[in-house]
This record gives sequence, structure tokens and C-alpha cells, in this order.
Amino acid sequence: MRMQSSTRDLLGTASVLALTAAAFLASSGAPASAAANKGIYVGGSTLASEAFRQIFNCYTGATVGGDGFSFSSSFNAATPTPGLLPSTCTVASTVQGMYAGVGSGNGFRGFISNNPAQWYGGTVTPVTTIAPPFPASQPPYIDSANSTNFGSYPYPRVDIGLSDSPLAATLAALTTTSISFTPTNNWTATSAVTASGSSVVTYSTGTYGNPIQIPAFEVNVAIPINVQSTSLQINSQIKSGGNIVGGGAIQLTEGQMCAIFSGLVTDWNSTATIPYLDSTGAQKTANFYYANVGNGISAAQPYANASLPIRVVFRTDGSGTSFILTNYLKAVCPLLDPNDTYKYKSIFSTGTKTLPSNGFADLVTNIQAARGNGPWTPATTVAGAWVGASGSGGVQAAVGITSTQAGRIGYVSADFTKPYAIAAVAPDAASLQNEQLRIAGTAIPNTSTSLTFVAPTPAAADAAWSDTRLQAPATTWTWADYNIYNNTFTGTVTQGGVNVSGLSVLPLTNVAAAYPLSGTTFLALYSCYSVQTDTARVTNLKNFLNWYIKGADSTDPNYDAKVSQVIQNNGFHHIPVSYKTNIVAQYLAIAANGLISAAPASGTGTKGCASVTGGAL
Repeated sequence: MRMQSSTRDLLGTASVLALTAAAFLASSGAPASAAANKGIYVGGSTLASEAFRQIFNCYTGATVGGDGFSFSSSFNAATPTPGLLPSTCTVASTVQGMYAGVGSGNGFRGFISNNPAQWYGGTVTPVTTIAPPFPASQPPYIDSANSTNFGSYPYPRVDIGLSDSPLAATLAALTTTSISFTPTNNWTATSAVTASGSSVVTYSTGTYGNPIQIPAFEVNVAIPINVQSTSLQINSQIKSGGNIVGGGAIQLTEGQMCAIFSGLVTDWNSTATIPYLDSTGAQKTANFYYANVGNGISAAQPYANASLPIRVVFRTDGSGTSFILTNYLKAVCPLLDPNDTYKYKSIFSTGTKTLPSNGFADLVTNIQAARGNGPWTPATTVAGAWVGASGSGGVQAAVGITSTQAGRIGYVSADFTKPYAIAAVAPDAASLQNEQLRIAGTAIPNTSTSLTFVAPTPAAADAAWSDTRLQAPATTWTWADYNIYNNTFTGTVTQGGVNVSGLSVLPLTNVAAAYPLSGTTFLALYSCYSVQTDTARVTNLKNFLNWYIKGADSTDPNYDAKVSQVIQNNGFHHIPVSYKTNIVAQYLAIAANGLISAAPASGTGTKGCASVTGGAL
């Protein structure tokens, strides 16, 4: 999580939302009668946490006390302007979005179990006491000024779970390990909470209806790198007025990405040989630094003139960002090493741990099996050891911007890197070679005027999602069909001399200017919700979803341009209109068979509550 002002009471690595009555009444001239009295309770992805805080701000027309954002006429998503919101973004709904940014793994844990207590921060081993604040909080989880509605944590219920990795493809596999806590409610910043046991919980269609999984927006996973070392000479940097242009900290080829994240190369001074593919798909080899040319340097040279370890900063918690990264590596890297000379197939395709995974530890296990112990080994004390961190903000801070952190590289959502990040600690990001560039024979970036490789921008994510080989959504889709990572090349498909049949489309897209580390954050919802304690629950939820989803389509009469602008100000892009149309028809339109529904107090429900008892609490 981005570290905000030092005057905050509670800081941490997870983004959590709470509306203060005072802040609401003071913002945008909102009338006293508009104070939020109902909530939409959401938890999960830290990748999406900053964006959804701002989206909920837009929806209420008010900022949350201490969240670091403000409505301003200077807002400009095209520039962008981190920390600012559109001055006219004033829907002024009295329904406040509450968001616990606790990571994708915990987000779906809470959703599958329908238990908001599972939205804790970090990884918990049973029979463990977590010191307060619990979970780590920024801004505060609770709203002490509005205790009637939002004054305690855990939240009173689960409305939506968010994750950048998908739900399992079968109902039988929709299971999670549910942790038991003492106390079970009213967690505060001053009380420790003990994890006292665990049990396996399976999603209950008989209680909640069929699960719903839809994309929230198109995301980029950026590769932050700390270049603050006098020994580094990255010739492929693009600078403007002494500042690195977004995406120009370094320009990395597919071959270099695979070498770094497989442990083949562990020092910026390395002269090791690595594999790559030429435009015809033929395997070639070169020194690790083969693309380090430009800015007046015609011959490639090592990135550092002295040893400087490449310290990979990785997520230690269940992370959808890890899933998107490993999905890319699994699709791309084995193609570069068909005979497993460099152990890419052993690490990414045939290892004992199946990739993609939201646990980076699975990738480390495969690297250890292929290469033995090294800097990637957990708890290693060797020089250049890889660094674990919890949450997107933890990775951001661990990569850092100080010279003592030089040489570190990681993976976070684009809004935790410049130019989208609001935090001063935000590092610069890399630009990546994609398949279109590889097929065009562009392996050496030209740095004379602009970036050659692709930066993690909203337009670059949208270009990846425009690949016509991705399946068009249909109203017959289930939650599993919305898993865009499982959208693979069908039939026999050869591109650039390489057989990509059966592989994930997004990482291997050959669309010009498409960023290859693209994906989504999924919204997980129930078909059937209990409304016994809040009769307006489903109405409020659907009103928000309609406003949000329809923001993708400028031709829709209910379109709100500010939705897309806020998303782009975070480095993301709204979903394609084809998805918007399909989601509205399936789940939000009046006549939809898969309508998100309210469970009746007694008897048999209809639509999403057909053959369901109870509904999601």
C-alpha cells in the first residue's frame, strides 16, 4: 500500500476503506442529509485497492477521511494526476463502499466462506496471535465518527470479493481454509486477535446460488526497478529533464524477463548467456546485457560496472499479482528453451508446483528443484537474497527509491509505480518487449526519442484485450468462462514461427503496443443475497454495479465518463464494451435469468435465488 502522510494514526500494507461522517459532510458541499447510512462491503486485492477507494469516492461524491485523495479541477487522467479526483464526480449516493485491501487470497477466502472475518491481512498459521493493528490498516478500518454504521471490524457481511487470480473452474474445487478467530468480532487497533484453528469450507450453491465472477477492469502488472546506483549504466533508459519517463527505467526483452525470474541471472553485472527467440521463432543466445544499448552507446555493455545483485522482491501473501506474473512466465519462457537447456520448462511448465499460482513460493519451489539453493531460497543469508513483502505496498516500499535498495526489481500494479503512484517512495517501471515486437525483429530498444518497448499504460492494457483471439463474452457464460487467463489459443496456431496452441492469449498477444503483463481484477458476487437485516442490500449493490459497469460505454445513456477517467488515472483501463453489455444482460438487467437476487424471507426464490435457501448473509 502506498504510504501516505506521516500524520496518519494507522499505517500498513493493506488499503482499507472507511467513511467518516465529518469528511463526508465537508466534501463537495454534500448536504447533511446525505451522510452514508448503508454500506457495500468488499475485500481482497491490494492491486485494486487504490482504484476502488477512488471509485467509491466518486460514487458518494466524497472522500474518506485520511485516504489521501481530493476532488480537484486539476484532475487529468491523460497526464496523469495521482491523488486527484474529478471535481464533477458527485453522484452523492448515500451508500458507502467499504474496502478491506487484504490480498487476493484472503479476498476469495472471505467470499467462498461468506465470512468477513476471513478478510485479515497477511498469512495466518492457526494458533497464532497477530499483534494490533489487526489487520494492518491504512486508512483506518473503522469509522469512529460514524460508529452506528461503520464503527467496527470485521465488516458485518460479505458483498463482493476481489482477486486478480480467478475462482476455481469447478464447484467442487471452490474450497478454502477458514480460520477461526478469538475474538470473533469488534477487532480494534488496540486488541490482539488469536487464530485458534482452521477448517475446510466449500462454497455452498444451495445457500448462495451460483457464483458470479466478472472482470472489474483491465490491469497492468508493472515491473518496478530501483536504478539508484552509480554502478548502473542502463543505456535503454528514457529520460526527460533528468527524470525517467514512465516505463523507461529499463527496457526488458522476453529473454531478460525469463532469465531474471527463473534465477538464471542474479547480478546486473552478469555476462552470462541467455536464450531468446528471433523473429522466425529460432532459438538464439546472447549475453544477458544484449539489449543494453542506446543513448549514444552503439555496443551492448553490462548493466553494471561492478557486482550489483538482482534482488527480486516478491509477494509473500496470496497474491493475484503473483498469478498474473507467473501466467506470463509460464506462457512465454518455455518457448525460449524447448530442450530445457536453461531449465525453463522444468521451472515454468513441468515443475512439481503448478503455475500460474497466486503463491510466489510455488515458483521458488520449482526454481530450487531445478537450480538448487540460491538467492531465491526462503530465509537465505547469501548476498543478493530475494526479498519477500506483503501486499502491493510492501513490494513498492521494498523495491524503493534509495541507493541502499539499488538493483531491486519486483512486480506490482501500475498504480504503485510512477507516474501513477501518489507515494514519494514509488519506483520507476520497466517497459517490456511483446510478441509483436519480437516477430518484427525488434530486440534492441531505440532510445533516441521515445520508448521502443511497451510501458504499462491504460492504452497498452486495452490493446492487449483487443486481441481477436480472445473469446467474445456470451450470456451463456459461467463464472469459469470469465477467467480471461484461461482464454487460450484454440486449434493449431503458429505465430512468429512458434506453436502457441493451447497457451494463454494475453501474455503472447501479437497486437501492436500491447502490454504483455496484462490481466484483470475479478469481482466475485453471489447470485442470492439475504436481505433480512438490510432490505435495500441487493438494490444498492445493483445500483452501484450498473453505474460502474456502464461507465465502460460512452453510448449508454447511463454512462459516466468519470468512471473510466478514475480507472485510467490509476494506470488501468475499463473493460471492453462487449463485456459491459454481456454483464448487464446476464446479471443486472431486469429480464436476466442470472439476475443477482434477494432471497425471500420464506419459500422458494426466483432468478438467482431459485432452489436456494437463505442467501449470502
